[in-house]
This record gives sequence, structure tokens and C-alpha cells, in this order.
Amino acid sequence: MRMPMPTRPVEERLREITPGFFRAISPSRRYIKGVFRFPPLTPLVRTCLVTFLVAYVGLLIAINWLGQAQLGALLALNTTTGPWIGNAWQVITYVLVHDTSPNGVMSFLISSLFFWWIVVPYEQTFGTKRTIQILIASMLGGSLPALAIGVLVPDVLFGFGPLIVGPIAAWAWAMRTLKQEINLFGVWPMKPTTLILLLLGITALDFLASRSFMNLVADLGAVGAGILFTERMSRPPTPRTRKKSGGRRRGPALQVIEGGKDDAAPPGGWLN
Repeated sequence: MRMPMPTRPVEERLREITPGFFRAISPSRRYIKGVFRFPPLTPLVRTCLVTFLVAYVGLLIAINWLGQAQLGALLALNTTTGPWIGNAWQVITYVLVHDTSPNGVMSFLISSLFFWWIVVPYEQTFGTKRTIQILIASMLGGSLPALAIGVLVPDVLFGFGPLIVGPIAAWAWAMRTLKQEINLFGVWPMKPTTLILLLLGITALDFLASRSFMNLVADLGAVGAGILFTERMSRPPTPRTRKKSGGRRRGPALQVIEGGKDDAAPPGGWLN
């Protein structure tokens, strides 16, 4: 029988993550340093950031210096020419494309810092496997609905914004499940649902600025993917039943099966 993961270690790890996006910092002379200190890079986040950087530098050279503008259109999720076979890989490769104009450099750096700041604490709390799963869920949760709306309203989707929005929503929903309060940047205590509403508000402002329905649907899809992923992760494990063998069973006729309180759901729910 699969035993439930105790809630206490998860809560302790949530409190022990010193740097990060949701860290509560007590007032002191190290206040500013504590708030803006970045967590140590994990191999997963380092690999993602290096991949983003190599892809971005390659696009800068190819588009701005070699005149290969079609490379960006080949990798970004592009529905301006109608549905085509390239959309099959673009639902994944769109996260490797970023704005190659001079204004895009600072935007890429800020997005990379936020990715570092958010995903590392999530990985420290829930592990590398869960982090890979939430990143994939956020990527597809953003691109697939955007592709559907892009057929009706043709546009281009690019950037790894959904890989930031999804983990934030997943983290906030996990804190809601564990009945934990969030301190945004260590200076703004709020309820997890308030953070999700703030995230939706930023998404609405971005839509008013960009007028891109694909970007809007991608961000909303990533938020929904993060919430659904956490809900799935919070379900109690399904007990496994053994198949009855047709032959005669060897061994003692009576066996002691341990059980009792271990089968009860831990306070705050399950986080497998």
C-alpha cells in the first residue's frame, strides 16, 4: 500500500527556502539584500536558462545579421498563414523565441530572472520531477488553447511567459491547499487566491497593451494548467489491489496488516 506523504516536511521546506519569490523577510539591516537575493541555481533551471539564452542569441544573429527572419516564424506559434504542419512542433518551440528588437533584450533578461526566481523555490519544495511536469503542463496549457483561438484570430505566440505564469499559479494553489499565507517579495503578505487574482489582473493589462488574443489565452491556459496540476497532485493516492492467484497460497493462513491512522488524510490535504 502506498503511504501518504506527510504534510509537515512540505510545510517546513516552504518556510526554509530562504531566497525566492514568496520569501517572508523580517525587517533588518539586510532587508534589501534578503528580498532581492536569488536562490542557488539547480541543474534543471540552469539547463533551461542556458537553452533559452543559446536560442535567443542564435535568433539575434540569424534574424538581425543574416536576414533569416523566417527562422523566427518557423519556431514561433504562427497562425497568420492558417493551420499547417509546422504547428505540431510550434506548440513546443514557441518558448525558445523572443523579441529580437533592441527592446527585447531587457525583456528577455527580466523574464529569465523571474524564471530563476520562481522555478527554483518550486523545485526545492516539490522536487525535480514535479517541476518538469508543471513546466510541460504550463507550456502545453498555454500553446494548445492559443492554437485553437489562433485559428479564429490569426496571430503569433512566442516567449516562455507561460513557463513563469504556470508555476506561480501552481505554487499559489498549493499554498491554498496547505492553508499557508504568501509574502510576495517578502514585503507584501497576501492570501494565495489574492496572488492568483493579481496574476489575472496583470494578464488583463498585458492584453490591453498587446491586443493579442493568443497571448491572453496562453496566459489563462497556463494559470489553469497550474491549478489543475496542483489539484491532481493533491489527490490521495489510489490504493493498489492485488490480483488473486488461482493456485494455492503458501504461508500462514492469517497475516497481520498494519493500518489505522496512517490511512487518514494528513491535515491540509495530500501533496504527492
